[in-house]
Amino acid sequence: MASQNRPSRSPSRGTLFLVLLGFLLAALVVGGALWAKNNITWIKEQRGGNAWYLTYEGRSVRGEDRATAVRYRYSPDPSETKHRDDQLGSTKLPWSTKVVVNTGAEARVEVVPAGDGIASCRILLDGVRVVAKGTSPGPGKPAVCDVITSSTPEKWPR
Repeated sequence: MASQNRPSRSPSRGTLFLVLLGFLLAALVVGGALWAKNNITWIKEQRGGNAWYLTYEGRSVRGEDRATAVRYRYSPDPSETKHRDDQLGSTKLPWSTKVVVNTGAEARVEVVPAGDGIASCRILLDGVRVVAKGTSPGPGKPAVCDVITSSTPEKWPR
């Protein structure tokens, strides 16, 4: 009988090399992703500029829909540790503003109701989650909300 040319069933060296190269590339991608996941907080802390986006709100609970003063604190520049306190005079309620507050810094809003009114305030994380709230302790007394923001970027404790 004549001999037949049969293809070899064992993989060639080129195919084996490509498979090993694929596994090595996959391992590098997975390893890099795991390293980044474990070190992203450290990277963000080193580059600076970590801050929280908050919403301050003030409302009238009883009395006029007006505050004689609204005071609030924010960070004008997330890459610096300085903060700024602003004060508004007579303000129509409900009132709100969006601010940026650095990580590990105090977020604060104070609403002084008009006359013998009672006011309330809230601080919301990303406009959704309430992280601080307060109500006037008595007629004409200010409602104060304050909280120290989480010092860990992207991780606010429950």
